Amino acid sequence: MVSRTEFKDDVLKLAVSVLQSARDPEHILKHAKYFSVPTKSELHRDSIKRLLNHPQLRPLINERYSIAWPSLAEMAAMPKGSLGFCMQQRLTYLGIDKLPMTLPLIDDEEDYVLNRLSICHDIQHVVMGLPISVAGEAAASAYNLITKNMPFHIGLLATWLTHGLIEPDEHRLIWEGINYGSQLGLSGVFLEAFRWEEGWERPLAEWRSELGLTSLLEISPFQDEIHRWETLSS
Repeated sequence: MVSRTEFKDDVLKLAVSVLQSARDPEHILKHAKYFSVPTKSELHRDSIKRLLNHPQLRPLINERYSIAWPSLAEMAAMPKGSLGFCMQQRLTYLGIDKLPMTLPLIDDEEDYVLNRLSICHDIQHVVMGLPISVAGEAAASAYNLITKNMPFHIGLLATWLTHGLIEPDEHRLIWEGINYGSQLGLSGVFLEAFRWEEGWERPLAEWRSELGLTSLLEISPFQDEIHRWETLSS
């Protein structure tokens, strides 16, 4: 059990990380050292237990589902508008040249789930049409907090909200992003449970329709982002 003194110290460290990241969101990895503080909590352990028993995620956990990803070059050669093509466009724009080609063989269920959540982050952005911005990350954090119930995402959401106070011109769009992400989360779609690795060449629009996201995309505050990657040249 964490002592009272250690708890106070951890809270202060987390608050500093939130404030530093809110002031400099483009370098959040530099400031996010203490975002892991909530993983010491009972709330975190409870959230992991819920994820391990999630009815949509459980089948993947049972088989430790893991299929090698195609290379960026292979994704670029896929049909325009496909999930793989859109992923390549986004990742190349971000300067990412290394992919999680396959999950390592992981025996521990918790480690498997946390790895699955991590590698699906960019897929999440593409499918939900979230931009590379504070508002886009705020939408993702709201979605993740609702669907995963992990206290880790509270720190991230607090960061984006604080940024909106620091930069008033972004305040409204951040809240609109949170509203959109919340609607996606409340829809019941658990994106990490889908076998994306078996459908890279399927049209992104087809994936979205199958997931029941079409009507939600219509209310997105990020209309310019929804089809951003589908028709770009490699």
